[in-house]
Amino acid sequence: MNVPSSGPLPSARMSTADIREANVGAVCRLLRERGGLTRAELGRLSGLTRPTILAVVQQLVADGLVVEEGQVKAASGGGRPGSLLHFRSRARVVAAVRMRGAQFEVTIADLAGVVLADSLVPAVAKTADWTDVVAAFAAQITGLRAARPDFGPLAAVAMTLPGSIDRARGLWTMARLDDWSDLPAADALAAAVGVPVGLVNVVAATLIGQLAMEPEPARSATLVYLGRGVGSAATVGGRLIDGVTGSAGELGHCVLPGIDEQCRCGRRGCVESVTSSLHLSREFERITGRPAPATLAEMEATGEKAVLALLERAACRLALAASWQVNIINPAVVYFGGNSFADRSTWFFERFAEELRALAHGPNSAGLAVRQLSSTSTVRGAIQVASEMLPAFLRPALRVVR
Repeated sequence: MNVPSSGPLPSARMSTADIREANVGAVCRLLRERGGLTRAELGRLSGLTRPTILAVVQQLVADGLVVEEGQVKAASGGGRPGSLLHFRSRARVVAAVRMRGAQFEVTIADLAGVVLADSLVPAVAKTADWTDVVAAFAAQITGLRAARPDFGPLAAVAMTLPGSIDRARGLWTMARLDDWSDLPAADALAAAVGVPVGLVNVVAATLIGQLAMEPEPARSATLVYLGRGVGSAATVGGRLIDGVTGSAGELGHCVLPGIDEQCRCGRRGCVESVTSSLHLSREFERITGRPAPATLAEMEATGEKAVLALLERAACRLALAASWQVNIINPAVVYFGGNSFADRSTWFFERFAEELRALAHGPNSAGLAVRQLSSTSTVRGAIQVASEMLPAFLRPALRVVR
């Protein structure tokens, strides 16, 4: 039988191609997880027959995904020494692209998710068409890849974009830009670079990145993302929740009772209107008469009673909205942060975590972990999304979006 004995039994309807792909996947996983192995060791560990191992290894070597380097000593009884086979993580690369303030960022990573190269260039003018954004990303990817001929071929790309993302259809919408609705950004970039392209919004990418970096990621988790807007992302059963139109996680546009502040969306009382970085910066300047610092941590560091009161109100309002999500989804962990504004916050984060546990339903808050994460998670999440678009035998073990 040409499938690993340790894996699930094949379906009666599995084709020869399905079985071949399963065999290739089994060998790749062993070499990626365990390092150098001989053909004989691959056979023992996978349960595959010797002829199957020989055929699979021959294919992988021809594709540049496996290389023979080094040998193990022959057994005392004689025989030929075995060649060691190694998986080449750089045999294929993926790209992660995102808008980063006034810059465009492109990151190249290998099949193990290790960052190999990156670049930052000025973003296109705000008056540009969306196609100019795609063209700029395509040129940046091509240039960065061409500068490193030692890397393997580009295999997939993920675009991390602000706004609303319909991942299933590869569409991008920016609500506050006229005519920027349901833009086929994924297809446009795929046509330009010649590989599959996936879309993911910034908040979802940040949560995915955190989960990808953890040895044992929680099956159900949420992220509360506090920046110019307030967003959220969640996984249930290990899969990202997208929603019908890709707008799941609009925590910032839930309406709080007793709030009359006008939101950027035009409504009144939205969570975002009284908790976002825009609100906190504006209120800081009104209270102190000074320019607002760039981060929560710097606001906290003033130690001024009025500033801390402002932050406490915002933390409690944000916790109230997050408690609704905890009650509905019942996650194992709630993450907070994910961008430079919230990085290294202590006082605000502690108020938020304390109030969240107090407001959430008892059975849901018991044992609930509330943790901070870093803005570095966003790029890692985009790399994960791109990696999940690879052929099945090259995908990472963790799968969040596919």
